[in-house]
Amino acid sequence: MTSIVLNNISPKYFTPKNIEDSEIWNRNISFEKGKKNLIIAPSGSGKSTLATAMLGTHFQYQGDIKYGTEVVKSLNLEKIVEHRRQGISLLFQDVRMIKNLTISENILLRVFNKDRKQYLSKMEDYSKRLGIETLLNKKAENCSYGERQRSAIVRSLINPTDFLIYDECFSHLDINNKKIAFSLINEISEESGSSVIFFELNEFPFEHNYHILHL
Repeated sequence: MTSIVLNNISPKYFTPKNIEDSEIWNRNISFEKGKKNLIIAPSGSGKSTLATAMLGTHFQYQGDIKYGTEVVKSLNLEKIVEHRRQGISLLFQDVRMIKNLTISENILLRVFNKDRKQYLSKMEDYSKRLGIETLLNKKAENCSYGERQRSAIVRSLINPTDFLIYDECFSHLDINNKKIAFSLINEISEESGSSVIFFELNEFPFEHNYHILHL
């Protein structure tokens, strides 16, 4: 996937706060592969609605979203699932992990049917950098929210898609862990050539070179 294009989109069943000032709603925006964007999205601006629409989870919007030249609304479920394997992924604020699986089992779900052995060193390296290496054999249900959040970040990076979307993925991390996770996401996305799109309520509390858009 080389781009995600938003053509004059807006929510179908509600009007976001300050929509007339938005740099995204009712505009023509193109997110290109390899670029880095930070979307500042205050409460009520439709952040989750936009993020899940970009993922192809729902079509409750006016206008069109395109993956390259493909109109998402015209794609069948099989094609959308295919794009989620390689083209686009979304890490939700409310971390979604299978509770009765270990952290490592949850992380390795992201490699699908590929040989998992080739991803073990990556998992161990990323986990060590985020301070969760001792949790890999622990059931997800026995981990704190912050621990699961860091685990989900590792999962998103172990087999990165072309577009990595993060919806408040640092919400339960302290400032030090936020910086470490942000640095890791930047490093791996640059290696893979992936685009990164962050949705945040406010600006990051540290320096960055991301292009900022206001929802």
